[in-house]
Parts: sequence; structure tokens; C-alpha cells
Amino acid sequence: MTAANPIPEDIESMHQIWDAIIIGGGITGAGIFRDLAAQGYQVLLIDQNDFGFGTSSRSSKLVHGGLRYLANAQFHVTFESVRERELLQKEYPELVRPLQFLLPIYDRYKYSASFFRVGIGMYDLFGSKWKHGTYTNTQLDKDFSHLNRTGLDAVLYYYDAEVDDARLVYRVISEGLTHGGMALNYQKCTGLSRTAFGKVEGVQIKDTLSGRESELHSQVVINATGPWTDKLRSQLTSEKVIRKLRGSHILFSQERVPVKYAFTLFHPSDGRALFVIPWQGMTMVGTTDLDHPESFEREKPEPFMTSKEMDYLLEAVNALFPDLDISEQDIISSFAGLRPIVSMGAMNPSKASRTHRIFEDNNMFSIAGGKLTTFQRMAEDLIKRVRPLLPDRKPTQVKRTSMQQDSAISIEDDNLGKRLSGIYGTSLPDFLVEAKSDEIRFLASTPYTLAEVRWAVRHEMIRHLSDLMLRRTRLGLVSPHGGTDLLDAIKPIVKQELNWSETTWRKEMQDYKKLWKDCYSVPLK
Repeated sequence: MTAANPIPEDIESMHQIWDAIIIGGGITGAGIFRDLAAQGYQVLLIDQNDFGFGTSSRSSKLVHGGLRYLANAQFHVTFESVRERELLQKEYPELVRPLQFLLPIYDRYKYSASFFRVGIGMYDLFGSKWKHGTYTNTQLDKDFSHLNRTGLDAVLYYYDAEVDDARLVYRVISEGLTHGGMALNYQKCTGLSRTAFGKVEGVQIKDTLSGRESELHSQVVINATGPWTDKLRSQLTSEKVIRKLRGSHILFSQERVPVKYAFTLFHPSDGRALFVIPWQGMTMVGTTDLDHPESFEREKPEPFMTSKEMDYLLEAVNALFPDLDISEQDIISSFAGLRPIVSMGAMNPSKASRTHRIFEDNNMFSIAGGKLTTFQRMAEDLIKRVRPLLPDRKPTQVKRTSMQQDSAISIEDDNLGKRLSGIYGTSLPDFLVEAKSDEIRFLASTPYTLAEVRWAVRHEMIRHLSDLMLRRTRLGLVSPHGGTDLLDAIKPIVKQELNWSETTWRKEMQDYKKLWKDCYSVPLK
């Protein structure tokens, strides 16, 4: 199914009653969708924007246990997250990849190196492994010449994992599709259908591009809208449970902020834990943790970083690498996302629990809280709640629908081959069959290829240029000026595959440039 025709004309007649309709195409909704489809249920996933548009493409790109949660005594959350991290690395190798972290301990810190050694040891025990230690001065001199050595007591190391969060979302959705589920982006839930007794029995949806409206019925409706959980629940209850916390990040070129491994640091002004991470050929610094006012959502179409947050993150990276003298002129891009924290009153944002909760309102089940790392556990818990309301189904047997052709393409770059394997999984052979030899080449200095662009616009429900630049690829984050210098190179592919006219292309290009300037560039002071 391509973006040119994302909705079957007979969607309302495909199932008189769906088993489940899931609202929200982030990682939580994707996980529920995949698992329900695999269990044989007739399930539909919809999102009013693109898949992963919200929190799930704007995370810190980590699959991690949350070492800092130990300091907040959130032992259960850390244990569950570490176990889930280990599972995800096994299930999605090359997409969820091990990442070494360095933890410099300075004499100004609240806790000593001994305290952190105990915490890291507990962290590894939770994951049933023992892979941590201390760097020697010789190793520091050799590998980390830019590291601030003033007041440095020790440098510990441990392991977590990194991920391209938006690609994980789409891969999980793709698995649900192979099990017979249906997923549609840019379908806004405009209302809930209810019986005379108030029981939710379906949804009204509207295609945000064509304006086409449909009413669909289901045994259960699942609300997986994350930060916007309360907005959908407001049709059924006045209770508000979500505290929207904004996390912002900035990205630099590896040449400007050269890091081989990730760093965990504590901000010099308030002691909050932050990360410096090598990601997609860039260096990413984040994250902030602030309440997100409703006025910000009215101001711009997407979350955005403020100049105050930028200064905060620059202060942190300069404290870690003072001789680099990093400034706002060095920032390639920024992004911000909203965390759907279940409200616990006027708690310090950084101490808020990441435990998830499920709410039932007249046959609509809402799930909120949690984190990317625990999405499979969240899906499992939600499905346990709704299964008694669903008919008996038999698990599906997936049949490979390979093109039955031998690929003439070989990937000579080992890192590229591993990354493509992680992105496409069992679809990689089909990708290679379709790929053109002259398109398996890197776009400028990015890690992306034209072949990925073509596959995305042909197969991955691209409806806007921003879907391609910010989520199916991350060209808009890893390239100067949002990758606008690359648009001429991808233009022929996009126009051909999506059948866009020159007028459509120009409008999409203008809209994307404005969006990037408003929400992904360096903020004005």
C-alpha cells in the first residue's frame, strides 16, 4: 500500500466490526498493533499525523534501563527496563545496538565513585551480565583528550543500547502488517461512537488530506496517544492524568564534538543527568526535562527547543569538553519531544516515575506513561486487559511474500549493510531486489542512500516530505539546514514514486523548510 492511495475505498466494509481499533501510531500503539495482529485479531491502527510523529521519533535514541532511576529508588522500573533492553537487542539486532557509556565522576558531584560503582553493578546484575569497569589514566590520555580532567575522580564505563526510534516504530508496524493488520497514517479520530448506554463501540475518522470521513466499529478502542491521552479521554471523563514534559536535544557534527562512545554527565548547575551520544554519524546532546505549557502547542505545529534550553545544553557539553569551546553556531539541528508522564502532583520533573498505567472508560482502554524501552511489556499488559472482551482467534502464520528474485546488488560497506539489516529485517532481500546499483551510495556526508529514499516513498506510506526527511530517514536532523541542499537529488525519485506534480513538490518543499526553521533549527534569542 503506497502513500498515493493510503485508504482502501472499502475500508468500512472490510470488517463490519473490527476486533480492536488503536488510536496512536507511536511505539506503544505499534507494539499493541503488532501483537494483536500476530494473535489473529482483526486490528486497525490509525494516527492523525505520521507514524512516530510524536514522542517516538523525538526520544534520546536510547534503549536503556535508566541508571538514574536507581538514584530515585525506582528499582522496579530499572529492573524491568534492563530486562526489556536485553530482549530488544536479541529481537532487533543491528537496529537496537549495544553502546558503551562513560561516566566521569567529579569531586563536585553529590555521590562518590564508590556509590556509582555499586549502582552500575546492580544495573548489570539486573541484565544478567557483568560488563562494566573503570578507565585508567593511560586510556583517558589516549582516547579522551578533550575530557575535562579538573576535579575528575574516576571514569566508569557500562553498556546500554542505542536505536533509531522512528525506524523501530515503522519496523514494528510492518510486522503487524505482515500478520494481517491494517495501519493508516493521517487519519484523525474526530469522535467516538457510543451505544445508547454510553459504551464506546467505534470511532469516526477523517483523512486529514482528502477530507474523506468514515465511521468504523470495533469490539474495543485503545487509546495510545501518549501526551494527548487526556484529550481523547475528555470525551468520556473529566479526569486528567498526563503531565507533558518536554525534552530537547541538539546535534553537532562528529568533527566538531568528536566522541567515540556515549557519556553520561550531570549538569553543573542543577545536577540533572544528561547524555552525549554518537548517533547517525553525529553527536547528540540531551535532554532537558521541563513542563510543556499548552501555549507552546498553539504557537508552533510541533514541539520545539527554546533558547534557554539551548543554553542549558551548551553549558553541559562545554563543562564536559571545555577546550572545544562549543557555541550555538556549531549546532546542526535540534528537536524536542513530549513525554507522557502519569501525573504525580508537583514532583520535580526529573524524579517523575516512568511506570505505565492503564485506564478504562466505557470500553475505551488508555495506556500512558512508560518509556520506549518497555513498549513490549506495555503492549502485553494492555492486551491482557482487553483479551476477555475479544472473540477467540487463532495466531496468524506469516508467509514470506518475497519477490523470488536474486538480488544483483551487494553492499560493500559493512556498516551500511548492518544498518539496512536493522531497518528492514526480513524485508531486506526485497529491498535489495528493488535497489538500483547507482542508488546504493551515500547522500553527501550522510549515512543514508537514495535507495532508502526510493523504498520509503514507494512502500512506507509517505504523505508529506517531512515524513521522509524527519522519520523514514533522518536527513533533516543530520544535515546542515535540514538537508535542503539534498532536495534536488531526491526530487526525481519522490515525484516519480508519489506522482507529485511540480506544484505539489514546491508546496511540500516550502512547508518542510518552514517547519524545519520553526521547530528543528537553532532557536532565536
